[in-house]
Amino acid sequence: MSPPPLARRAGSGVSRLRAGRRPGRVAVAAVAVVAVVSAVGAAVQILRIGLGGSEAACSEVQTGGDDLLSRKLDSCVSLRLRLPPAVTSPTTAWRKEKVTFERCIPNVPQARTRIVLQHQPQPAQDVEPQVDVLVVGAGPTGLTAASEAIRHGLTVRIIESKSYRSTFSKALVAHARTLEVFETMGIADEILAEGTRFAALNTHAGRRRRAVRVSLLDQPWGDTAYPFWLSIPQYATERILEDHLNALGGEVEWQTTLDRLQDRADHVEATLTRADREDEVVRARWVVGADGGRSRVREQVGLRLDRSDAGATFVLADVKTSANLTEDEGHVFLHPAGLLLIVPMPEPRRWRIIAHVPTPPADAPLTIDAAFLDELIRERSGIEFGSHDVVWESQFNLSHGVADHYRRRRVFLAGDAAHVHSPVGGQGLNTGVQDAHNLLWKLGLARRMDAEAAERLLDSYEAERRPIGHAMVRGTAQVTRILTTRGSLIRTVVGAMAPAVIRRSAVQARLGRNVGMLDIAYPDSPIVPAAAVPAGAGRRMPNPELRACGRLYERLDRTGHTWVVRGAAGETTPDPNHPRWNGLPLVHVTDDALLHHVDGVAQVALVRPDRYIAAAGDTPEGVWSQVDGRLIPAPDVAAGTPATSD
Repeated sequence: MSPPPLARRAGSGVSRLRAGRRPGRVAVAAVAVVAVVSAVGAAVQILRIGLGGSEAACSEVQTGGDDLLSRKLDSCVSLRLRLPPAVTSPTTAWRKEKVTFERCIPNVPQARTRIVLQHQPQPAQDVEPQVDVLVVGAGPTGLTAASEAIRHGLTVRIIESKSYRSTFSKALVAHARTLEVFETMGIADEILAEGTRFAALNTHAGRRRRAVRVSLLDQPWGDTAYPFWLSIPQYATERILEDHLNALGGEVEWQTTLDRLQDRADHVEATLTRADREDEVVRARWVVGADGGRSRVREQVGLRLDRSDAGATFVLADVKTSANLTEDEGHVFLHPAGLLLIVPMPEPRRWRIIAHVPTPPADAPLTIDAAFLDELIRERSGIEFGSHDVVWESQFNLSHGVADHYRRRRVFLAGDAAHVHSPVGGQGLNTGVQDAHNLLWKLGLARRMDAEAAERLLDSYEAERRPIGHAMVRGTAQVTRILTTRGSLIRTVVGAMAPAVIRRSAVQARLGRNVGMLDIAYPDSPIVPAAAVPAGAGRRMPNPELRACGRLYERLDRTGHTWVVRGAAGETTPDPNHPRWNGLPLVHVTDDALLHHVDGVAQVALVRPDRYIAAAGDTPEGVWSQVDGRLIPAPDVAAGTPATSD
């Protein structure tokens, strides 16, 4: 009997959420069902919302150019200047006949005004870049990018305009797929030690506050080693990431600001400013913009992120309580007055409060103190909370948006620079970390490839990650719109229907793999062979426990591709030195553990560094022909790589 197949048939891949119309009274019941099914997912997204400030006055200019230089001017106009190809510096004389006035912003002192320099990238100058990757921004996304650059053999510099790392909690939840990324980086144990695992989520609905308790630990998580949500404040995540970067030999350059970027075809010139030294021009092979919702990198290369105002105001606070609450369980209150979440933090008796509130007048912001929080919590939950020691509080208006592109030649966007759910801050931490993880192994590989293959590989970053960001933003915007509607009718209906809906096993199952981001797939990626998608290509490789050697991921290469071959028990381990394996590491699985999680037609899989299946089939020759050897420069076959087997 032939051995069972390795990888299961891929489904539809990335879940595509359709934004619904604003509900009317006739459709209240139907909309309420959708709202309840998605409410907990929306609450999880809201957990990651951070502090936002007001936008600086700025005259926006749509540009098709490649360089964008921002300056503060005394006047209130935006100038569009088209430069001849020979012009290499903004100080060179401009052609006056090509200057046009775009827009005026009267009565705005020191308005930030964008000057668009439209010209083609300069020809290659045969000047070797000083660094492979310049990372702008030292939040979780930027720190992940910098560390991953070093792990993949690249030189890196990372800059941050702030003076020091933030001490605010901001984003609060790390999900299963992000924890798998941290495992690959080698920091999962430190992350777990700093966090608190959610045991359950309690949803309280309506004025009677009927509660439905869902055990998160009992959900069908499948093959992951991290079947839980982890509560960990962003400052702890950033500290661990920065310590990891330092251990690898990297260092954050604090108080360093990106002034401008210039495309030189074979590299990017970045002008950096610091208060204590002269401006510095850095030649980088690539630039990663991880500098948040108001990204300077995005602005400099002329990419757009159009925000949609959700019309909702939220307050957040990290506070201690005198109430006796189970410290590993979260609470969601769907009250007619508005949404309320009470989320455990790792510090004993400290909780994160998140609440939707009426938008206050611009000249009378809310005072978020212990008395305010106690009154709000009492009204919506009936709990006498006894708030004290409010160490952080925030209020902001929610907005959503996705950048029109994640890549412009040698410049890439990741994290909040590419997608936002709130003006700025820690929201989207999980997606941002996964953006960086997806991008940096590709940059490391592209460094060793010919130009054509490298371009195709790097194009896959946007093709894979932008649909994820777009679906996340669109889905959250839809649910938030329903849950924060000004009228209480829909909220009341949602509250009445919530208990019955949440008790459904299919709804509860979404709190596991779906919220944990374990089923994200890339079936439409340009580097995923279409013929291999039914065999599992483009999907995350399962990570089951094997009989004799831990979990599968422990056997995979952490920086390169790995062959995974399923064989019958007692079958001879394939010879890794045989040319058919192209010198890549090989894992031979001979027990049935993998089969509990997969079915399909493939016997052999080629697994990417990010644990996604690059290609799958019945023979290594067939799989290798799918990638054509162009996307994976094979190591020296003569050197060989020992095979591993369970």
